[in-house]
Amino acid sequence: MQVHITNIYGQSFTSTALKAQNRVTDVARKLNYKELGIYHYNVASDSPEMLTSRLDGIIASVGHGDIVIFQFPTWNGIQFDEALVKRLRNYKELKKIFFIHDIPPLMFEENSSLLNRYISLFNQADLIILSSQRMIDFLYTKGMIVKKTVVQKMWDFPITIDKTIVPKFRRVINFAGKPDLPKFEFVKNWDYDEVELKVTAEKEEWGQGKNIGYLGWFKNDISLLTALRESGGFGLVWTEDSYFGEYIKMNTNYKFSAYLAAGIPVIVSNNIAERDTVVRKNLGFTVDSLDEAVSKIVNMSESQYNKMVSDVNRFSDLIREGYFTQKCLTDAVFKLLYE
Repeated sequence: MQVHITNIYGQSFTSTALKAQNRVTDVARKLNYKELGIYHYNVASDSPEMLTSRLDGIIASVGHGDIVIFQFPTWNGIQFDEALVKRLRNYKELKKIFFIHDIPPLMFEENSSLLNRYISLFNQADLIILSSQRMIDFLYTKGMIVKKTVVQKMWDFPITIDKTIVPKFRRVINFAGKPDLPKFEFVKNWDYDEVELKVTAEKEEWGQGKNIGYLGWFKNDISLLTALRESGGFGLVWTEDSYFGEYIKMNTNYKFSAYLAAGIPVIVSNNIAERDTVVRKNLGFTVDSLDEAVSKIVNMSESQYNKMVSDVNRFSDLIREGYFTQKCLTDAVFKLLYE
């Protein structure tokens, strides 16, 4: 028996989706799982015969009785994903594990009508890895019937940091996101004199006259994490968009792990899936509003901050060494075959 795992290529090197799948596959290789490479392309350019030939090339190394871990989605469209899973049904006694990174109908309101189609696809799995128990419970209410599940909890962020740089206590909130996206509109409305908001962007007109700083754009994550450590303060996971806000209550946030990997405490909503971990491990603080976040920073002492940084540094070794990914990949195969 061989264990295989899909992995996407061909997206922009700054793509979070590409980084996430590539990094999961890096860990999987250490477990002797075999890669099934999938290139990002315009699926509409394929005839049915061309698509079949392409899929056969992707799964050429798969054999009867093997296990395939399908990192979902491929971002080639659900038609491609459905066709790939259908093709795998040709193999006798093959087991399918879906590692769900994102669910487009829950991310984008314009795709919400497709949720039933996605769940029908999920129901063809023998086991599913999902971000949180909250996400699992939600999908059950929407028709998912797969009984074997594994909870991911957090993304790993396997980046080596410069530990000679120690995050300093500053009344600064760092936000690693694109300010121009509607779901992050709060950035342009920042109106707090007591705490500076630093964003991953170049200087923009909308920031004039506001307590906003600019970290710049980063072509690689090493530079991003270095900039965050040098900036000090806190990392923010936030949205005031109601639809996307419901999604991040259940899903695992990639930037959340980036802040922790950089060694800075986080500020998150009380509603996110890993809220209890943040509180229990002293990785930052949870709030119901930005007003509350600013108030907590203003009233925090340097010694309180330094204790958080120490606790984050201890916890973040798990993220930088890939332990969350190792655990969920191993648990998935063990649960599939043993339980």
